[in-house]
Amino acid sequence: MSLIASVDIGTLLGCQIVLTLAYAIVFCCMKIFYPYLRGAGSVAVAFVVATIGNILLLLSGSIPLFISIAVSHCLLLSAFVLFYTGVLHFFKSARAIRYAWALTVVASILTIYLNLSHNRTTALTYVIALSFFLVRGVIALEIFRQAADRIFLKIFACLMAAYAVFALNRVYFLLVLGHPPTAHQREILQTVSVLLSVSFAFLIGLSFLLMLCSDLLTLVKDESERDLLCGVLNRRGIEQKLDIELKRAGRIGQNLAVALIDIDHFKAINDHAGHAGGDTALRDVVSAISGRLRPHDLLGRFGGDEFLLILPHTSSSEAFTVSSRIEQSVRELSIPGEAIPLTISIGLTQATSGEIAGPLLARADKALYNAKNAGRNCCRVLLHETALKEDPQPIILPASQGDLLQR
Repeated sequence: MSLIASVDIGTLLGCQIVLTLAYAIVFCCMKIFYPYLRGAGSVAVAFVVATIGNILLLLSGSIPLFISIAVSHCLLLSAFVLFYTGVLHFFKSARAIRYAWALTVVASILTIYLNLSHNRTTALTYVIALSFFLVRGVIALEIFRQAADRIFLKIFACLMAAYAVFALNRVYFLLVLGHPPTAHQREILQTVSVLLSVSFAFLIGLSFLLMLCSDLLTLVKDESERDLLCGVLNRRGIEQKLDIELKRAGRIGQNLAVALIDIDHFKAINDHAGHAGGDTALRDVVSAISGRLRPHDLLGRFGGDEFLLILPHTSSSEAFTVSSRIEQSVRELSIPGEAIPLTISIGLTQATSGEIAGPLLARADKALYNAKNAGRNCCRVLLHETALKEDPQPIILPASQGDLLQR
């Protein structure tokens, strides 16, 4: 205990000021360079406010007691509420923040009033302790709610809860022991409190920084797998999804159908309506297709005007029904201002047990070739790999009959 008491509080506060200022700069820069990172702005402001509050505490004895005690504690309490705001924004929580701010306002008014009043030290202790306990507690509770199976967040929430409970240390002396801490005990408590504050400032900043970095990596990965023009998966992304779905289908024995979709006469659309019209056609077709898909279906741009559609848990007959809905939806489109109808050709196939992506896509491409040979604006299904090896062209049945092409 004597070792703890001998630690210089001023040095600890100086360390905390440097730490909070560093975090404020880091989160501010992250918000500037990556404005879509949720919560970074609020957390940056929180650390700025905490830095100012700690500077006022460090200057205690050189500035009026009202500023070093009342104002600094109000700033530090506001910093926790701002951090709580950042946590809510990061997790996209709909919880209202106004109650936390109402608590901050009430606690600040009481702190200022009791500080200006003489002989109100006990009441001031209660107000400061309870306000910090409640704000830290709701932060811990929110992190617990969002932790799910993420063990790191659960540990962070437990530490925050312990930090909230520690805020009641002086209340323990007053309510349980019936007397305020002695000068020696008060010195030890103050030193431990500042040590914990430094530790938790480091852990809080590091934890939120790790959460933002994880979110940033997820966003970068998602952007690397997205087609910027159409908003669906790009070829890399859809091929990765196909590999995953094929392994899942082989592992649990589920059906898996895939379709290659090609916009009919796309070069003519580009020549007649210009490349801007072609881009609009691509986006409109993607929108029409997406509107007919189920939540677990996957769509990606496979080539210039060609798309790959993955239909998990789907047999060939069910996939044909989905394709018919897609065809109907696209037929209702036209090139804006040109009255050019938009149609698509679809090549559909179903994965066999243990099949890999190459043969499956080759069969889907053959089915698409059959649809184009049939006059386009239709869907053709090819189920057996032997159809790829035979010289005679497969028999093509009219799409209107809803028949499946099988060899």
